[in-house]
Amino acid sequence: MVKSIVKKILLIVGCLLCLHASWLPAKAWLSQQLISYSWHQSMNSNEKIKPWPWADTFPIAELLFKRINKRVVVLNGGDPTTLAFSAGAVAPFNQPLAQQPFVVAGHRDSHFSFLKEVTMEDIISLTDQYGQNQLYQVESIEIVDASAGQLPISANDQQLILLTCYPFDSRAIVSGNHSRQRYVITAKRL
Repeated sequence: MVKSIVKKILLIVGCLLCLHASWLPAKAWLSQQLISYSWHQSMNSNEKIKPWPWADTFPIAELLFKRINKRVVVLNGGDPTTLAFSAGAVAPFNQPLAQQPFVVAGHRDSHFSFLKEVTMEDIISLTDQYGQNQLYQVESIEIVDASAGQLPISANDQQLILLTCYPFDSRAIVSGNHSRQRYVITAKRL
């Protein structure tokens, strides 16, 4: 009798642990589906549509890296909450197809992990929420020291600038130390 109760308790605990372990991957998958859906709805309606009612951001662009077959929906904002769900356009450079750079940041271990595959002269397609498309060609890939306080952004250039932490292998970073280096891809408008 006691063995039967212990087995049932262990089974319940095991099931609860499995549910707990699957929660984050399930939430990540669902958030990507909702972001994609809100992006397509935004393009169809020309309105700012949040991925979920309590979201403090909305999709403003989509980046397509055709050579490496990657797509990223860009959310408005570069704050940690936004970057937890996708790449984010950093203010004041968050107006796609404007007369100034469009600066997008993302995490090296999630939404921008593929940036290490981008090479010189790759073509990147940027589509804004109105369906307007612009092509950019990668003209530089740099690793810069973020602690210097200056990133290579010229306010008057029509460029696409992609930022993420470096190195990509986060195990190379000493525990408790954040990377001070940034991987910066600059693409010129074609």
